[in-house]
Amino acid sequence: MAQAATVFCLMCLFLAAAYGYQEQSGNPLPSPQDGEDYDPLAPPQDAEGYYLLSTKEDFRWFISRDRDSYTNVRLTDDLILNDTQGWENWADEPPENSYGAIPSYHGHFDGNGHALEGYYTSYGNWLAFLFTVLEEDARVTDLTIRNSLFQTTYEDCVYENESGKTDVVTASALCFANYGVIEGCQVQAKVTGAWDAGGIVGINYGQMTDCKFTGTVEAGTDRHTEAPENVSAGNALFAGGICRSNQGIIRNCVNEGTVTLDAISETFYVHDFAVGGISGRQSEEGRIEDSSNMGDVTGVELAGGIAGASWGSIYKCQNSGSVHIRQGERSYVETLVSAGVCASNGGIVDTCVNTGAVTISQKYLSYLPPIYGIACNTVNPDKGLIENSFYLEDKAMQAYPQRGVRKLEGAETSEFSPYFSGEKRLERTDFIDFLGFVPYEPETDEDSDYVHLGFGPPEDVVYQVASGDSLWNIAERYYGDGRYYGNLVWKNPALEEGVLLPGMKLTIPHRDFAAVRRYDEEGFGFAYCRLPSGESCPTRYVLSKPIDWYYGNMRFAANAGLDTLWPKTPDAAESEDIRIFVRVDANPDGDFFEGCWPQVQERIKKSAAAYWGDSVDTFQFDRYTLDNGESLYCYSFVVYRKDEKLVCQTAYRLCENMLVELIGVQPLQPRQRIGESHDVLLRVPYMAAFADTSAMLEEAQSDPDAFMGREGWDFPQLHNPFAIALAYDKDAECNPYMLFTGAQ
Repeated sequence: MAQAATVFCLMCLFLAAAYGYQEQSGNPLPSPQDGEDYDPLAPPQDAEGYYLLSTKEDFRWFISRDRDSYTNVRLTDDLILNDTQGWENWADEPPENSYGAIPSYHGHFDGNGHALEGYYTSYGNWLAFLFTVLEEDARVTDLTIRNSLFQTTYEDCVYENESGKTDVVTASALCFANYGVIEGCQVQAKVTGAWDAGGIVGINYGQMTDCKFTGTVEAGTDRHTEAPENVSAGNALFAGGICRSNQGIIRNCVNEGTVTLDAISETFYVHDFAVGGISGRQSEEGRIEDSSNMGDVTGVELAGGIAGASWGSIYKCQNSGSVHIRQGERSYVETLVSAGVCASNGGIVDTCVNTGAVTISQKYLSYLPPIYGIACNTVNPDKGLIENSFYLEDKAMQAYPQRGVRKLEGAETSEFSPYFSGEKRLERTDFIDFLGFVPYEPETDEDSDYVHLGFGPPEDVVYQVASGDSLWNIAERYYGDGRYYGNLVWKNPALEEGVLLPGMKLTIPHRDFAAVRRYDEEGFGFAYCRLPSGESCPTRYVLSKPIDWYYGNMRFAANAGLDTLWPKTPDAAESEDIRIFVRVDANPDGDFFEGCWPQVQERIKKSAAAYWGDSVDTFQFDRYTLDNGESLYCYSFVVYRKDEKLVCQTAYRLCENMLVELIGVQPLQPRQRIGESHDVLLRVPYMAAFADTSAMLEEAQSDPDAFMGREGWDFPQLHNPFAIALAYDKDAECNPYMLFTGAQ
């Protein structure tokens, strides 16, 4: 209620000016009479004591300053308040009649199925709506507002908010703040806000049920005002088709209007812009239920079909309108997320469906992953949840699968209609998640959730056994490691019961695997805006990580030029001390391992001995071929320190235009068994397989001369993983970077 008191006090400051303007407009207000209960201008009352409004004069009587704020009224006809020809242009050519806002209302305004047509505010201070505050006992029902204009300008509507910061009154049609009940109301209007705007309500603290908005909501229209000196302004702007922000209940409401939020003048620094078809922002107490958006939603940072940003509940909602981010002319890095339901979800989205197009157009930043079919969970999986929700895959090019979200082809929608209604639910067991490579199936060819990996010879070959051969060395020759001799036995069943003899002919099979995209990931990559040369660099997310992992840096010797990934919580990985070091850079040398991978392996082992002697073993080397012809090079090893073992995994993508380098380190307890299930052994090749190497990098970001461990290491373009393992300190300081999702 503190917010209600603040709103009421601010409203009172402008009340005198509001009514003064109304009297000067040539529409005098009625004067009180000597008789306390007598009012000759009062319309008749019905049996329930409601005043019956049938003319625009009756309406002026109702909004006059002498009316009791508890007065109940009922429309008996549509009230034509102005000639509505050309009403969309009233900002430039005002109509004959203007009307002021009712400051505080406690009664019942019964529209009775009728309309107020041609409503126009004089957009002086706090005159940008029909009611300023609908109090807790207020009700507005069955009312239509159409062919009407509601507008705020910085000059007329600037004020100092409760935090002492410069703000501008929110433009909305029905009221600035609702603490009561709004039911069965429809608004067809043009709502234009210099800063914030809501189609029907500015801020909803109460209940809104069975309401509809059609028309246009335009927010952030003031793009030229220069901020006065020493001015501190509000740092967030919101816009929504039903309301600007919701802290109450919105149920069974529909937006059919277009909603647009642009960036205001950069002299007022605003770091959050959120726009939604229903609400721009929703607090933890807010609930949006059984509501739908059919209008187009456009923003500059966060845009969602239902909500731009939400910490509350969104349940059984549908979006069929287009959702679009149009990046503005900004001089600093900004968040960009476009989503079918909610762009920034810190609450819960449950049983929602998106069939609308979700897109982003960019000028400077070239993010890969900020398009979501349903919602982007902003902080951690336990902070933002999605349950039983669906989107059409051809409408939203979402990069990463999410638990609780199923992407559908159009033909599947009828099959899943019981889920849309809540009759059935997707369960957590419906989302099988695993880490590693699985046998490749041809139907995965066009699926973005898979990366196809070829292993071994390009196609099956026939090999004649020579004297001295063993299954181990044959597998080592064709697969890079003798441990894969099982492939030979699998393709040549005679080996199960026989012996290997010279002259035998063996089929050496080509093997196909698929790396399967995991759930609940987000992108990371180039986080800089300037290259070392000073030129601007388009930011692009090249790699992905679990959303419950940090991305940042770790300070210890040998770590120069590497970013770091590590778990946010002990439950986010097998070991909370696991670290994955990452570098993405220019690569003028191309694939310098091509054609010499066996020799590379020997040189790597030689370097390991130079740094660790006999304290390194358990080497495993793998080389996979991707569909684009690139190779994925991987090798793992174990090093033994005084009081612990380190399992290390390294992976490289060496392309003509880019070098991707990942080095993972996982400490083990002295007696802990070493096996292929360890997190680092699986995560590093998986992450490298999904690296997007299509971005062009022509300028190096790191100076290889600064890399530690260059002595005894034959590959100066790369970090020496043995020097990193030697210097690794699990207690070294880690500092997270800020990612596009809003917070690490």
